[in-house]
Amino acid sequence: MTRIWKQTAAAVLLTSSVLSFSSVAYGNTSNVNRSIEATKAELNRSTTHYVYPALEDKLVSSNSLNSSLNSAKKNYQQTRNLIASSTYSSSQKQSYLRELDALYDEKVSKGMVPYIDAYNYATKYLVPIMNNINNAQSRNDFATVEKEYHKLSYQLKGRTAILYRFSGKAARDLLLEQYKKPADAKRAELMVPVTIYMKTVKINDFLAAGKLIEAQAAYNEINVLLSSLPSSTNNPFIAALLEEVAKAKKAIDNAANPLQQEILNSKIANLVTTLNAAQSNIATLESTGLNAVTVTVKADAKPEDVANYLGQELFNNVVSQLGVTHVNGFTPLSPEGLAYVKALVPGADSLGDVKGKTISLPLTVNNGVPMNVDFTITFK
Repeated sequence: MTRIWKQTAAAVLLTSSVLSFSSVAYGNTSNVNRSIEATKAELNRSTTHYVYPALEDKLVSSNSLNSSLNSAKKNYQQTRNLIASSTYSSSQKQSYLRELDALYDEKVSKGMVPYIDAYNYATKYLVPIMNNINNAQSRNDFATVEKEYHKLSYQLKGRTAILYRFSGKAARDLLLEQYKKPADAKRAELMVPVTIYMKTVKINDFLAAGKLIEAQAAYNEINVLLSSLPSSTNNPFIAALLEEVAKAKKAIDNAANPLQQEILNSKIANLVTTLNAAQSNIATLESTGLNAVTVTVKADAKPEDVANYLGQELFNNVVSQLGVTHVNGFTPLSPEGLAYVKALVPGADSLGDVKGKTISLPLTVNNGVPMNVDFTITFK
């Protein structure tokens, strides 16, 4: 009796096990199929979350995509696990996994994830720099503008490739239009102003180090760039920059004039010595003040010698020995320059023509750095 009971119980358990296995196996494959289809549908929708709004000129924020991304990642991984543990054959599993992986790579790895990275980059890097620049410009803070300009240049040269890496042309174009294009325009706008400002800083550094010639060279470079600046009309930032340039020029002039004046004083003394050594029988020259000389014409000098002294010797030596580059803005020995000087002492060929007269020549002398002076000649 016991043996019969055992045999009956074993038969029941075997039948139950077979039926149970068949049910699980059937349910397993059915559930896996449903999971695969649901995951594929979800992955296919991944890029639409940001592409469709972009078609209506709307950019979707990265935060609003996080839940969709997390869900896609989670369900993708769960479905992979279901496939791996399913009763499918090895070849079937590999086929399903390849299909799922390819779709994930296309829609998530090359779509949603790099879109989120691009959006985060644009809003967390480009936007703050642009805001800092605009705020600094509004208060004419040139040092901050320069610093942020270099940050922006670095980003645009080396990092904005991230904006091109995701699929979905409409969203990509919109992201570039709203973030990269304004950044490119701002960099182009500031290239010359920032360069000019940097040179004004260099000028101050050069002057502090006593490097006057280097400071003047830096200012000459600024002069070349000024024509490339936008109009200062209705542009307070450019107007303020031009004030900085003017300050730099004044600082150069202030530093240059004492040194240049010493050089000029020495050259005037040499001029007096040279002319007196060669022309004292016609006139004598004497330094009688800052950038001033007095000419005493000999009473017995021949008219033609006086005319030659005044029209040739005196002026030519002033030009050559003092380092004169311009007379009243004219090249000294040009027809315009000579005509200007002759008009100051018309018909001077005798003592009577010039005696008691004083003329002032607006000269530009350059003995390393240009300097404007009024050179005075008094005749007696």
